[in-house]
Amino acid sequence: MPPTQPRMTGEVSMPSPKGSQRALLVPAPPKCASQTLAALLSNHLDAPVVRHKTTKGFGHLLLNVPELGRRERWVRRIRFHQPHKRLLVYGHYPASHHNLKQLKRRYSTAAVVMPVRPLGALLCSLIHHTRRKSYGPLDLRCPGLTDGIPNLHQRSESDLFHLLGILYLPQIHLLIRSWIEATKTNKFPLFFVPFESITGAQSDLLAKINSLLPEDYQSAVDPNGKNNAVKVNMSTTRKIKIGDIGFNQRESIEAIATKLFGCDDSLGALLPYLLSDLHSSERDCVTPLAWNFNSH
Repeated sequence: MPPTQPRMTGEVSMPSPKGSQRALLVPAPPKCASQTLAALLSNHLDAPVVRHKTTKGFGHLLLNVPELGRRERWVRRIRFHQPHKRLLVYGHYPASHHNLKQLKRRYSTAAVVMPVRPLGALLCSLIHHTRRKSYGPLDLRCPGLTDGIPNLHQRSESDLFHLLGILYLPQIHLLIRSWIEATKTNKFPLFFVPFESITGAQSDLLAKINSLLPEDYQSAVDPNGKNNAVKVNMSTTRKIKIGDIGFNQRESIEAIATKLFGCDDSLGALLPYLLSDLHSSERDCVTPLAWNFNSH
C-alpha cells in the first residue's frame, strides 16, 4: 500500500523571502469601521498603512503585492535604505491561495486583526453606502448595475437589505472563515475586534490589542486617554436602522446567515455576536474588547 501523501497547502506554509518585512494584517469585511481601526492601529504603533488592492470595487478582494526584488534586498542589506520597523497591510482581502502567495512576496505576518459587526447593522450600512456613493464597496462596476442589481436605487430599504444580504453574506463569511483557517494552519495570532470597541472604547481597545501583539509589534506609548478620538469615513446623512427593515426580509436573511455562518462550530463565541441583531426580537450580546481567537 503506497504511503499517505501529506495534505497540500499550496503556498501557505512556504517561508517568506529573505529580507521580508514583518507586517500586521488587517483584512476586513466592509462596513465594520475598518478604516477607523486601521488609522487607530497605525497611529498607535507608528505603522504606515499599505493597500495592495488590484483596483476599486471587487479589486479589494484580490491583492497585487510587488515582489521583493534583488536590488531592493541589496539596498536593504547595505543599509542605504531600511524599511519601516512596523507595517500594516489593510484591505477587504480573504486568505485565498493567491492572496497568501502575494503577501509572502514581501511580508512575514506578525498577527491578523479583523474588525467585525452584527450582520443586520452591517447590511443596513451597505444600503446607506450604495445610496450615498452610487456603488457598493465590493461592486464589480458593471455598466447600468449596482452590485449586479438593476434599478437598485429605486428599490425599498427592505428589498435592498434582502438583495445585498444574498450578495454580501458569502463574501463576509469567506473573509472571516478563511483567516480562521489560515491563522490556525500557520499559527499566527488572530484577533477579532467588535465594531463597538472601535467606535466607543478606543483607548481601552488599543491597550488590549497592544498587550496581545507579538513583542516586536508592541508600542511603548500609552494609548490616548480620550475615547472616540479617531473617526474615519463617517457620514452625516440619515442612517438606516434594522427596525426600518420588513419582518419577512429580515427573517429570510437571518435564516441564510444562520445556515452559512453556523454551518459548524468554528466561529465559537463570535457567532452569537454576528447574528445578534437579525433575530425578530433583538438580543443584547455582551462582547469583549476583542476576541483572542488562537489563544488555545
